[in-house]
Amino acid sequence: MMALDVGFKRIGVALSDPLKLTASPYRILYRKSNRETFEELLKIVLDKGVEEIVVGIPINAQGEKTKIGQKIEKFTAKLQSFLRERGYQIPIYTHDESFSTQEAREVARSLGKEKEELDDYAAALILKEWLELKR
Repeated sequence: MMALDVGFKRIGVALSDPLKLTASPYRILYRKSNRETFEELLKIVLDKGVEEIVVGIPINAQGEKTKIGQKIEKFTAKLQSFLRERGYQIPIYTHDESFSTQEAREVARSLGKEKEELDDYAAALILKEWLELKR
């Protein structure tokens, strides 16, 4: 399983183990055009045998998607269409990621990482929460 922490400049990518028990930061993609970004994501999907994707969406205190969340949702729909056009039927889910970046900051700080290196850690936290909910 793969998780994405989608930002305007970068996308954090995390992967689970084959049994979907653990989540680990994988890498950070620097966004280009949607098509180029989707090609990079498809390469990871194929290289790592990804069967499902979860995308973090920020939710506000009222339980509604933020404006950024709405943009991420549109990105997610375009990614789904891109994968289908290429013949891949990979389910994509969304998950509230409101606190993942803050938590990632704390984890990264404890490991001596820089702010720019947080996206893959945030994705790992999104994936960890998702996997725990599905158990």
